[in-house]
Amino acid sequence: MNETTKAQSASPSSTDFGKDVFRFWFPWRVRYRDCDKQGVVYFAVYLEYIEQALMEYFRTLGIDLRRTIEEGSFDWAAVHAEIDWRSPAVFDDELAIGLRISRIGGSSFDVEFAVMNGEKKVPHASGRLVLVCFDVRTRQAHPVPDFVRQAVERFEGWTC
Repeated sequence: MNETTKAQSASPSSTDFGKDVFRFWFPWRVRYRDCDKQGVVYFAVYLEYIEQALMEYFRTLGIDLRRTIEEGSFDWAAVHAEIDWRSPAVFDDELAIGLRISRIGGSSFDVEFAVMNGEKKVPHASGRLVLVCFDVRTRQAHPVPDFVRQAVERFEGWTC
């Protein structure tokens, strides 16, 4: 699944985070509502950007999250988030959000990300999430499904 998709087409130059770090890039334009009274993207909004990019990442991998969530085969909860903010993004900036799954454990996986200014190639934020697979009905963790592992391995080019 190394095809170039619309979501991958917004990758920045190879400096800073670069194409060699992330195979998946998602374009986003900063909305007026994302900004605070200081005129910059409010810090918590970056997590919304990452969530949307993660949904598109799995869509690119061919995983239908609507179906997997409804049937209880694949869903997750965030258990850890770390973000380093580097420079402010402002209204109408074109962003490129790089994302990859860097580790898959028994029931958890790590997501690394970078938010770049797509025009100026300036890094705005980077970080890591730890997500745990769980069954929404029982509220208990369960193993990462094999179909998810296999799709990530194919896309990222590594073996769990």
